[in-house]
Amino acid sequence: MATSWRSGSSSSFASSALSAPPSHAQHASPVDSTFTPTSAAISALTTESSAPQTPPAPLDLGPPGYHATIKLFERTPNETTVYLGPWEIVGAAPRRLQWQCSYAGEVLEHYLPSDNPNELFPATLHAQHRRFGDPREMELYLTFLEPHRIRYITRNGIVHDEFVEVKYEFTTIEGSIQLQSDIRTRDLVDWFDADVVWSDTHRRTDSYGNVRGLGTIQRIKLWRDRYSTFHYLTFYANHRRRWKEYLLDDFDTELRQRDDQRRRVQLNARGARRGSASESNANQSHGRERRFSATSIFRSRHSSSSTSGNPASSSSSSSAAAAQSNLDIRYLGIQISRNPNIQAGSDAAISFLLLVDSLHQSNADKMSKIILAVNAGSSSVKVSVYSAEKGQSPAQLAEAQVSGLTAPPATLKYERGGETVIDKQEVDDKVDGQQDAFSLILHTLVGDHGLPKIKSKHDISIICHRIVHGGDFAKPQLISDGTMHHLEDLNDLAPLHNANSLAIVRLCIQELPAARNVACFDSQFHATIPEHIRTYPINQATARKTRLRKYGFHGISYSFITRATAAFLGKPPRDLNIIALHLGSGASACAIRAGASWDTSMGLTPLAGLPGATRSGSVDPSLVFHYASDVGRLSPASTKELHISRAEEILNKEAGWKALTGTTDFAAIAAAKGGSDDNDDDDDEDEDTKKKRLAFDLLVDRISGFVGSYFVTLRGRVDALVFAGGIGEKSDLLRAAVVERVGCLGFALGDDGEANNDDNSSDVEVVRDVGKKGVLPRVLVCRTDEQFEMARTCAESGELFGE
Repeated sequence: MATSWRSGSSSSFASSALSAPPSHAQHASPVDSTFTPTSAAISALTTESSAPQTPPAPLDLGPPGYHATIKLFERTPNETTVYLGPWEIVGAAPRRLQWQCSYAGEVLEHYLPSDNPNELFPATLHAQHRRFGDPREMELYLTFLEPHRIRYITRNGIVHDEFVEVKYEFTTIEGSIQLQSDIRTRDLVDWFDADVVWSDTHRRTDSYGNVRGLGTIQRIKLWRDRYSTFHYLTFYANHRRRWKEYLLDDFDTELRQRDDQRRRVQLNARGARRGSASESNANQSHGRERRFSATSIFRSRHSSSSTSGNPASSSSSSSAAAAQSNLDIRYLGIQISRNPNIQAGSDAAISFLLLVDSLHQSNADKMSKIILAVNAGSSSVKVSVYSAEKGQSPAQLAEAQVSGLTAPPATLKYERGGETVIDKQEVDDKVDGQQDAFSLILHTLVGDHGLPKIKSKHDISIICHRIVHGGDFAKPQLISDGTMHHLEDLNDLAPLHNANSLAIVRLCIQELPAARNVACFDSQFHATIPEHIRTYPINQATARKTRLRKYGFHGISYSFITRATAAFLGKPPRDLNIIALHLGSGASACAIRAGASWDTSMGLTPLAGLPGATRSGSVDPSLVFHYASDVGRLSPASTKELHISRAEEILNKEAGWKALTGTTDFAAIAAAKGGSDDNDDDDDEDEDTKKKRLAFDLLVDRISGFVGSYFVTLRGRVDALVFAGGIGEKSDLLRAAVVERVGCLGFALGDDGEANNDDNSSDVEVVRDVGKKGVLPRVLVCRTDEQFEMARTCAESGELFGE
């Protein structure tokens, strides 16, 4: 990747293309573990008379007194060494690396030239540049190949604010590795030194026999994406004056053109034509003369959990590989450094190549994988376990749920194969959040001997997460660095909904590094809503900038409902028109036209539309300002990561039928309605019953309004009215009241009520008809399953399942 600063750089280090060690490596660092820098050591380029009379107390930066150093005003009379302690990556546009220095109020800010971590390449030299007994020590010297802005602030103000050549010297290799990983948000797994790297487009030697290639005397680094299982190779192509980065998944894992005597290996692009038989025989003869194992040139620095086994050769055709590979080369050749004092690479690199090979075997498509479907709510975490083969419908193995996180004691329920193993068992008081709940469920699954397909965490291949707000994402996404950043940006639009899910995503990345994490969005089904329906009548420049439009939610449920209803009616989804109602503690309605979302009741957030257990649904926008005077302030429930205004808290947590009745139990509300006659004198009812009847009638009114509106927007061409969700499936009283209210549109329940009686339905029925026989449109009940829908999506997608 070329950078805008390269052409203008006056840095001898950059212009030499990493051909010499950085100058800041030549000074000796203090080694005394008790060393504390004096004020002179970090002087602020001021005269002695301008120095503060009382020097500030030094901070404890940990042994040996600091983590790294940097020189400012290098090669001038004012040259200053700054001692750096803990750091953090902060901000955006610009993103910056912020260091705590030796004294209180002393900060050094390193402004990174890109907000995209994947465009940043911290550089260290090939070990040949410095004769170390341990070549790892080159990692102590970290630089960048273009000037970056460095701002150094002391108690006296800004001392330095210029673009300079950044050169850090670390006290420990581990510290350097951690900083490089934090800057790129990719973990630095390992590295190895190469004398030359070349490809079919940039040959190893030129026409005069001079060694050229892409780069010479370079340190190649292996990175692992923190949010997926993808690994990348990076190196500086100094003959092209740009960084090169390759996804290992794009290469065959079998080492081609292997020459042990010359210490050369070749990575072929997937599907690239193999070398001739004579070439292979020549290589084999070299191997018999002097067997140089590729793994012997790799020295492990981290424990590897990569799989072992026999690598299988790629059998895909060139045309198939061309469709799969994003490479612009056919192969990448690497000549490992021949310096006997330089050990290069690691078992991790070779092991990962073998792993990639196993993933791309032709029979990998048939491999069964374990999929976890995770649904993190505000007070519960639900995990369903499935086994699936690529392209096949997943089979459920188990299901676990921790409930009551916001109303202790929390309880665990665990079912396996339709049998209840743990029934609402109280859990430890330490389980007080979504991450703790997921860890408990994971421990339960791994520790269950009756679930032999999960013997360890490594048996879990895919974790699909229900994410409420996906913004403009129109389909599920493999969670990568970019995906994660985008979802974190959406927290402002859905502060009450996305935070819990993203917390579990981060935990899964940490605890299950070999698994693929997939984000399934509640908003993605509604990406088909026409512009004139999704647009709010406000200034459009502001709306686009702040992403203010209708998104819609419960989309995973509506996707399941659409497929299940189409199958029940014997119609292809593209011919299906229905009005679907997802009615639970959160409720919504959706007009589905030609199998796609046309309109839905929820909007920018799940708050709009129908009232719920604690949500107000749509109200006059100015109501909240009359309701309380502090609605613009942050709620006491806000945290550093989660900002919730009082207005959001009132309308999302302190409204709905709980505000009307004092309970979130809709069954109790419906019972109060069912036990009274509309013709009874209201004076005979107690106050509690009146409140519950009001809540019931209010919900029926709001639902009926959306049904009527959507009937019109679908121009009367409606195949069915479909009830789903916990209340929609179980409350025959609510269904009867709604169908009676919209009976003028042709909807009707069964004459004798038997079709509408839950006791007569089979537990295995996904869709059942509760309408009057022979009457169209139909009235159906669908037992929606968001967990299954997420797992099915992963199993049917080659990209998500893994080729």
